Amino acid sequence: MTKQIKFGVKKEQKVAQALRSRGAKVTRSVGSRGAADLKTKFPSGTKWNIQVKATRSGVTARPSSKDLGRLKQSARRSGATPIIARVSPRGIEYESASGRKLTPPKRKK
Repeated sequence: MTKQIKFGVKKEQKVAQALRSRGAKVTRSVGSRGAADLKTKFPSGTKWNIQVKATRSGVTARPSSKDLGRLKQSARRSGATPIIARVSPRGIEYESASGRKLTPPKRKK
């Protein structure tokens, strides 16, 4: 496994852990070969298909238009919202594929 792939996997795990702490069930795409790196379902029933983008410097890349199209299509098929999770040294930011900033639902008490 290359250094770059290890870095990406580590960031996917970081996002998955952050979402699990909010009560979500998270599954990771095997080998990250699917349109979404993570598929998440919150206790409220909300579903997110997530593409994780990470950076060491602070400016994350946008998914290619092809990857974004695949993410939207897979989300539509599964009734989920297509999400880009941007991981930087500042933390994790979530946005819909259309660019709207989102916050994961809070854990139910």
